[in-house]
Amino acid sequence: MKTNFLENKLSDRKALGSLRSLKTVSGKVDFCSNDYLGIVRNKLLQSHLQKAESFGSTGSRLLTGNYAVIEQAEQEIATFHDAPAGLIFNSGYDANVGLFASVPQKGHVIIYDKLSHASIRDGIRLSFASSFSFTHNDLANLEKTLINAADFAEKFVVTESIFSMDGDLAPLK
Repeated sequence: MKTNFLENKLSDRKALGSLRSLKTVSGKVDFCSNDYLGIVRNKLLQSHLQKAESFGSTGSRLLTGNYAVIEQAEQEIATFHDAPAGLIFNSGYDANVGLFASVPQKGHVIIYDKLSHASIRDGIRLSFASSFSFTHNDLANLEKTLINAADFAEKFVVTESIFSMDGDLAPLK
């Protein structure tokens, strides 16, 4: 997959001073989390459960819910996949919505299997990209759809390895 457009978007955000990053913070007073009762901050559950850095995010990772153990797990995932970085989402639904709503841009096209999971379709709807479906597991129809989408700057083809609703396998090879 070409990623120049992603690198350009990141460069634009850096130039505008709008690139945000996760931080781990300790020894500070928390005025912005969802830990209203102090359950996480005061470690009220830890004495009853296995030892861990925290039990509860207290809010989004960007604001108050990031922990070194999450970043360590992401690095281990990236190393395992020989990738520059890894990113953990709290659910598959959030991963699909987050990816498809943010990566494809205006002028791009997403071509997806008609039986793709609702979370993928929700993310596609939130995107500024155009989108077209192809007949389930039909490579000839996918090829025709790709030909019809030739004018788009970037193309994303979306399928699932195993379709969760029916158990079908995609012809990935």
